[in-house]
Amino acid sequence: MTSLTVATATAAEEYAATQPGGRLAVPMICVLDEAANVCRWENLPDLYSHYGSRGIVVSTFLQSWSQGVDVWGESGTKKLFSTANVFTYGGNVKEEGFLKMLSELVGQYRYTSVSTSRQKDSRSTSRQDSTDDILSVADLAAMPKGRAIMLGSGSRAVLLRTVPISDRPYADKVAAFEAARSNPPAPVKVQQPPVAAAGGNRWSTMVKE
Repeated sequence: MTSLTVATATAAEEYAATQPGGRLAVPMICVLDEAANVCRWENLPDLYSHYGSRGIVVSTFLQSWSQGVDVWGESGTKKLFSTANVFTYGGNVKEEGFLKMLSELVGQYRYTSVSTSRQKDSRSTSRQDSTDDILSVADLAAMPKGRAIMLGSGSRAVLLRTVPISDRPYADKVAAFEAARSNPPAPVKVQQPPVAAAGGNRWSTMVKE
């Protein structure tokens, strides 16, 4: 799978170099789902930014930060993270170091605390400006299903509500495709009449899938 992916992306890169501006007129989407298990592409972190300039959009999906470290090391995983134009976190991770980094990238909010004190016949009010994390490590670790954090180039982090396939306009088509894939039709065997050949008769069978 890795060899096929690399060969396809390399061919797209070579073709893009011959096009106006050195990029594909119609971008190619390269989706690497379960990349750490299925497509362990060693040079991917070094190519991420370059491929974007060629019109090759690479989307890499990992289950956790440590999965990336196992494949590309700490430095390579940070490079992959830093050069991605869009990063999305969908929850269900309990790695404190990664969540702390993400919490700091999401940022803090500022609030004002007001306190009042009384002394005999007088009353005084004081205000104090403070900051706190928008999302703490605990918040990120316990993020509920249906929510995600997205970091995009040139913008602050945003909280997303994910839309499952079952709620999308093409849900029926996806369900029909999944049903057909789970129950493929049995192959149909078509027998041909005997074919005369030297040395005796031979029987040929054609299998139509």
